[in-house]
Amino acid sequence: MAEGNPLEILRNAIAMEVQGKDFFQKAVDIVKHKRAKDTFGSLIKQEQRHIEVLEDQLNHLIHDKRWMPLDELRGQPPAYPRMSVFEDKDIQRIRLDPSAGELEVLKVGMEIERKSIEYYRDAGMRFPDKHAKEIFSWLVGEESGHLSILSAEYDYRSRSGFYYDSPEFSLEVM
Repeated sequence: MAEGNPLEILRNAIAMEVQGKDFFQKAVDIVKHKRAKDTFGSLIKQEQRHIEVLEDQLNHLIHDKRWMPLDELRGQPPAYPRMSVFEDKDIQRIRLDPSAGELEVLKVGMEIERKSIEYYRDAGMRFPDKHAKEIFSWLVGEESGHLSILSAEYDYRSRSGFYYDSPEFSLEVM
């Protein structure tokens, strides 16, 4: 990761979210189980919202030279047009074979979420700005929720753990 360069860190974060969204789209096409398809479909929408928030923040840093409060970013549509992003090297290396089984798809998805959490935790510690910390903390929470969802689905499908069939609460904060 870039040493404290906010623009590069945000570009990498956007790339990770794009890669995650692309992965979940491939997963929807591979998995057969309806609940797994629905889970991945929901994650696609959430990753898109993460992309929008991060792109909006990136554009504010480029144009306004400041971090925006998270609630302002989440409450408004992106202020500037979409931009191309750089692909994160670690996430780019993760490939999903078209013949992958559902458990393998879930395992790769969990690994992507773990790497995202690690990236956002590190990014949040690099900036003294409270709004920067707030954004990266929000992303850690979002990705942790995704990891919990995928882990529960993996446990259910592999019969290796406990699964909440009907959610009593949402793991998402948006």
